[in-house]
Amino acid sequence: MKDAVALTNLLRERFKQEKIFIYGVSWSSIIGLWLVQEHPELYHAFASSGQMVNTTENDRMGYGLALQHLEEQGDKGRAEELRRNGPPPYRGDNVASPYVAFLDVLNEMMGSMRFSVAVPLIPFFVPEYGYIDKVNHTRGVIESFNAVYPQLENLDSRQQALELDVPVYFFVGRNDINAMASLVEDYYNSLSARDKKLIWLEGGHGLGSAENQDVFFDVMRNQVRLLAG
Repeated sequence: MKDAVALTNLLRERFKQEKIFIYGVSWSSIIGLWLVQEHPELYHAFASSGQMVNTTENDRMGYGLALQHLEEQGDKGRAEELRRNGPPPYRGDNVASPYVAFLDVLNEMMGSMRFSVAVPLIPFFVPEYGYIDKVNHTRGVIESFNAVYPQLENLDSRQQALELDVPVYFFVGRNDINAMASLVEDYYNSLSARDKKLIWLEGGHGLGSAENQDVFFDVMRNQVRLLAG
């Protein structure tokens, strides 16, 4: 959190702004919520896609959906792997492997690339990364996940972040089963904020299609940006 606040203040100073906007995606949406909750004076508004609400409940729901899907597809091998791993939350030195095992299934169900394929590939499309950077990116994601995931076991924004003193914009994929759309809607309904909007998108996790990106940019340009005055 200290690093995020320091970065916020660096941007405020660099662009000579009293406040900035903050946007979180998936796990970074957790940090975004914490920031506007603890330092509302630094931000015009908070926007997110793939908002995480309660990681343990979210992951147990995802695990159940993934196991049901594999059984319906007759994929006995992967279904048995999930049964051996058991439901989340996971504990120990290597929590990434059992998590990715069911997350890959959820991505397939949403028509997205498997997480285990996407993470190693992404850095190879970043020209600023050297070869060692590309390899270390994947290793860093795994090590970071193993360190951070256990710290989120008791996260529940419906209990811990029910009041926010900034406008809030949730972009939610109707078919998102990574960050469960039903949990985001539940949180939105109970949230008290200076202003709030829930914008439904077609598809799954994140902004995804060009159509969803157009919706996002339209809202950010013509609604959110105006909050800066």
